[in-house]
Amino acid sequence: MKKFLALLLLLATLISLFAGCALEDGSEQGSENDGEGTKQEQLDKLPSDLDYDGEDVVVLNRTAQNYNRDEIAVPELNTEPVNDAMFNRNLTIGDRLNVNIVSHSMDDPDPFAVITEIERVVKAGGQDYDLLAGACYVTLASALRGTFYDLSDLEYLDLEQDYWMQDYNESISMDGEQYTATGAIALSTYRLAMLTLFNKEMFEDQGLPSLYEAVQKNEWTLDYQASIVRGFYQDMNGNAVRDEEDLYGFVTSSSLNTDVYWSACDIPMIQKNADGEYVWTMDTGKLSDTVDKLLYLYYESSGTYLCQLDQNDTAQPGIRKMFAEGRAAMTTLRLMAAELDELRNMPQQYGIVPMPKYDANQKEYGTQMHDQFTVFCIPSSVDYGKLEMIGATLEAMASESERTVKPAYYEIAIKRKYMSDPVAWEMLDIAFDNMVIDPGVVYADALDYPHHKLRSIMESKQNAVASQFGSIEKSVNRQLKRLFSQ
Repeated sequence: MKKFLALLLLLATLISLFAGCALEDGSEQGSENDGEGTKQEQLDKLPSDLDYDGEDVVVLNRTAQNYNRDEIAVPELNTEPVNDAMFNRNLTIGDRLNVNIVSHSMDDPDPFAVITEIERVVKAGGQDYDLLAGACYVTLASALRGTFYDLSDLEYLDLEQDYWMQDYNESISMDGEQYTATGAIALSTYRLAMLTLFNKEMFEDQGLPSLYEAVQKNEWTLDYQASIVRGFYQDMNGNAVRDEEDLYGFVTSSSLNTDVYWSACDIPMIQKNADGEYVWTMDTGKLSDTVDKLLYLYYESSGTYLCQLDQNDTAQPGIRKMFAEGRAAMTTLRLMAAELDELRNMPQQYGIVPMPKYDANQKEYGTQMHDQFTVFCIPSSVDYGKLEMIGATLEAMASESERTVKPAYYEIAIKRKYMSDPVAWEMLDIAFDNMVIDPGVVYADALDYPHHKLRSIMESKQNAVASQFGSIEKSVNRQLKRLFSQ
């Protein structure tokens, strides 16, 4: 009966996903198949006879932000592509493994709330939760305190599969051990990618080529962006003061939006050496040159406006508002902004491109995720006898997300529903093909946030790279040895 119900619901979801998804030339969007015309059913290698007697798999997670409310479970079908794909993902897994995925959500905007809760349970030896889905930078810091199991020991968890993010695995694994994992299982790995959005109509009004062309010609650099922002500025309210009511070439902030330039300009902070040990590798000279470019773009180009932080320590709402209302030709936002009503109801058309490069000699465009993307782990107080079931469930969640949830979000919701622009789809593929995971960012909470020093420099309006980073190498390397020798 459960298999029959699962098939019915999956059929209903597929109908809702693909209805109205014809291409602009009138052709129908094709479904994925195995090359012989039949849809591939599973991507993982789990045995077909696993049966866990209807046990619950309880996932502690946070739902206070719109980018993670539907990452673990949704209450019902509602014909929205992502919602229905998520509903059916859990139904399919429940049918395959005879488990119930139970979402225990904390509606708290503080990413530390779930960490405090899971550490309380682990310290008490509790069995309250089987999995944690938490913000990367705080979860990894907790992992260093012994809060989670080593995932590499689990029988049915295959982290080498493509539906697990391999760059993340490489960046955070140490000596064959890995305590957290992410990938297709977490939609926030897409939603929190930092990108450049541009107003197509404003570019046309200025007689400028689309940023798509700049990317394709390898001309999309910090210098190019700075060279065009000045021409957009207009004093819209006539008060001779540059304020948020005016029109700008670029709207950003000196906080979260500044973090993106570590990856965009290819300036790694921490890498593994030949022995697999974390070491501080930042090129101070290149960072100083990058800061000069950013200081000009932010403060001297006469076309940039910096939004101030709100009560949640973010400038994102103000940035979105100015861009959606046509008062910014370019901005830096997370992809999740495309899902929000502000941009969906925007009267002017916009495009999306990766972040600009340091210069044209840089090989690839680099994309950084906001460090609150979700990672999964298993509390170390979980009974050893449950690890097989939890590992199998986690593997199935990842593979089924790759098979059904990721296409529903990326191929249908984002590409077809929120932005019907084939060139933008190409730009998104470029961005996601070049995601950068820097241990200096994902381990930020354990390392006193070294990447935030760039924020401080930009807020000071002075190139203080020498004083901020000149003596940091030895201290960070000492911290790294202390953290990873425990």
